[in-house]
Amino acid sequence: MKIIITLISVMSMYSVSAQKYTEIYIKDANNVGLSWLNNINHNQYENAYALLSKEVKATVEKERWITLINELMLEFGKLEIRTVKQKYFQSQMEGMEDGFYVVIEYDSQYENTKEHTEHLLLKQNDKAKWEIANYNYQFNNKEDNTPSAIPKKAGELD
Repeated sequence: MKIIITLISVMSMYSVSAQKYTEIYIKDANNVGLSWLNNINHNQYENAYALLSKEVKATVEKERWITLINELMLEFGKLEIRTVKQKYFQSQMEGMEDGFYVVIEYDSQYENTKEHTEHLLLKQNDKAKWEIANYNYQFNNKEDNTPSAIPKKAGELD
C-alpha cells in the first residue's frame, strides 16, 4: 500500500511540475507574441521581422515582407483593442518537427474591421527563444460586412 501511495505522490508532483512549466512557456510566448503584434501595429516592421522564425524568413525577403505587412496594417487601420481569446501549449504540430509550440488566438478590433481574429503560432528555437512561426487573421470589413481575409502563414501575406 505504501508503494502505491508513494507512486501516486511522485506522479502528481511530476504533473504539477509539468503544468508549471507549460504555464511559463505560454506566458513567455504570449509576451513575445504581443511584442511582435505591437511592433507591426506601430510600424516597427524590422523589429517584427527579427522575431520571425528562420523558416518564415526563408520564404520571404525582409523588404518584401515589410511591404506586405505595411499594406496589411493600412487595410486594418489603427488597433483599438486586443484581448486573448485562448492560448495553449503543444509539443507536436502537424507538418512541423516536434518541439515547443504555443498557439494564441486574439479577439482584435481595428478601425477598419469587425469580427477580427488574429492567430499566432510561436515556436521555441534551438536557443530556447520564442519566434513567430505563423500569423493568421480573419475579419469582416466594417463598411460592407464581407469577409476580407483568408488565413495565411506569416510569410505568405501576399
